[in-house]
Amino acid sequence: MSQKGHGVFWLASEKDISRYLLNHYQIDYKKLERPGNGIFSKLKVMIINTFICIRFIKKHRINMILSMVSPYLSVAGFILRKPHIAIADTESAGIYDKLSSQFVSVLLAPKSYRRTLRKSQIRFEGNLELFYLHPKRFKPLVKTEVAELLGLDEEEPYVIIRFVSWEAFHDKGLSGFSDDKKREAVESFSKYSKVFISAEKPLPDNLQQYLIRVPPEKMHDVLAYARLFFGESATMASESAVLGIPAIYLNEHWLGYTDEEKEYGLLFSYKENLKDQRKAIEKGLEILKNDKHRQDISDNRVRFLKKKIDVTGFLLWFVEEWPESLLIMKKNPDYQYRFT
Repeated sequence: MSQKGHGVFWLASEKDISRYLLNHYQIDYKKLERPGNGIFSKLKVMIINTFICIRFIKKHRINMILSMVSPYLSVAGFILRKPHIAIADTESAGIYDKLSSQFVSVLLAPKSYRRTLRKSQIRFEGNLELFYLHPKRFKPLVKTEVAELLGLDEEEPYVIIRFVSWEAFHDKGLSGFSDDKKREAVESFSKYSKVFISAEKPLPDNLQQYLIRVPPEKMHDVLAYARLFFGESATMASESAVLGIPAIYLNEHWLGYTDEEKEYGLLFSYKENLKDQRKAIEKGLEILKNDKHRQDISDNRVRFLKKKIDVTGFLLWFVEEWPESLLIMKKNPDYQYRFT
């Protein structure tokens, strides 16, 4: 958008590594407050952030809002009568997306998204990971550079394991792998491959040696050559699937996009019970022991990508041609297939 001459302004909360990445890519942004766990804190931050958004929109003379169904921008945009394009992809976001989506101009969602938040919902053939990992948008570092980054020989196989903190609102009541199964997975996979762990919270002492130490902006380069992804993160599981890396995903909440990737044979999903935890580890071992899986996954990725559009190209068109783009998509949803 910037290359086309558009002014682009960012609002962001300090979630996960967002601040690090925004600073790394030298993207200026206005900081939003983060709520605590209590209802009072959430209501207070809702009011504060909505006013921050209103002042920000006025100051920069914003004429189009784009968000992941931000509750603050949804209300601010509605009050100021600004067009607001929102994108939803996580069914477990629940009542927040349902309420916020009523205040936006249009809601975009992948075809795999199982909820209908509003009647005017526009569905596209893709998922969020394709915005930045579609072959048109992402070219990983060469394998030798990634191996050097990890301190490995070029052909040495490795596994990426991801453990999450379970602190997000939609993770309430979930716990993922038990500590015993975490150790079992690491010890089992280590017999066939180097193991690296990415974790949102501190690891047990006996797993600290496996902690991956690469810059966050290089994680997709690392994923692109992994033998296997194994973990609790839906996003990283989907990223791996899109890159053609076998992904094992353990979570009670199966999402529309992970289910779709499972149907294509790119991802294998399991629940939290101990029986499924054992099955997940067994599946990981099966993949590591059998080279044929890599070719199967590669073929499945080709089939998957043939069905998907270049979602970035589609979104750029949708923004630039607004509001005609909305009318076109309502009349002819297949117009999106021009963006391949």
